[in-house]
Amino acid sequence: MTLPLRDRFPGTKNLAHVPLGCFPTPVEPAPELARLLGVPSLFVKRDDLSGLVYGGNKVRKLEFLLGQALAEGRRAAIAFGAVGSNHVRATAVYGAQLGLQVHAVLAPQPSTPYLEANLRADRAAGATLYFVESYAQALARGAELRDEIAARDGIEPFVIPFGGTNARGIIGFVNAAMELAGQIETGALPEPDLIYVPYGSTGTASGLAIGLAAVGLRTSTIGVRVVPAESTNPVRTRRVMEEAVALLREFDAGFPAVKPEDVALEVRDGFLGAEYAVATAESLEAVALAEANNIHLETTYTGKALAALVADARAGKLAGKTALFWNTHNSR
Repeated sequence: MTLPLRDRFPGTKNLAHVPLGCFPTPVEPAPELARLLGVPSLFVKRDDLSGLVYGGNKVRKLEFLLGQALAEGRRAAIAFGAVGSNHVRATAVYGAQLGLQVHAVLAPQPSTPYLEANLRADRAAGATLYFVESYAQALARGAELRDEIAARDGIEPFVIPFGGTNARGIIGFVNAAMELAGQIETGALPEPDLIYVPYGSTGTASGLAIGLAAVGLRTSTIGVRVVPAESTNPVRTRRVMEEAVALLREFDAGFPAVKPEDVALEVRDGFLGAEYAVATAESLEAVALAEANNIHLETTYTGKALAALVADARAGKLAGKTALFWNTHNSR
């Protein structure tokens, strides 16, 4: 399998990567949902099918993160997330496939229908779980684990941040943007005016925005906030974007020197609701609308992102536009 990123910028072939997913993921029209919402042109990017065992948006990040872990000869990995974290589940599943011992540090979250299922899957994949009381405690416990595992194994574990969002992780979505560009070029869809994605640890939206700018697409990425604003530090997000571009240019000087202020990324507030992982009336309606059109979502991330698209459509903001909903849920 070739990577669109490598095809366009050959120097990046030396960037560590391990194939985990099934790419390219399909782009499908959603004519009935478009008709219901009064949107002239609506498509869905099926990243829910990104892996045979477990799909969703984390697979793309893990191809570059776990690829680096293997390149460095690591034997273990530490992941962070909420108790029902999809990122931790994906890391547990794919880390085990690659022979890595996965240690997961889990912070509290409100109960959700998928929480227990994810915990069972974490354990079934062989991950060791550590429960803490806060984000700050998670970071402290992670630092302790790093030292404990390094002393035991003689090599430090590979540390993956919340959501897999760092310079290497978001390159998975720079590559995804170029995958989409290829699908536009082959006629699978017209160039979208807007792409709607959940905005949590920020990596999906940031990587897409960088990649779209790098290939000259004018598409705007709408990142719909699904976590409290204090959880997504804009200074850190800007730094991660700058580091990702610097890393790509380190491997291929032809990669454009994209700056955060050059990308078309809008963070949309107003759809989070009471708190993280708590369903809203809008997200419940969006999930039901999607289900009736054979699109399977959940209320923590994708339901809230689609709720923003629904609200924009009803407000007439999508008149004459082509919209793409990027489904980051796992439907495997």
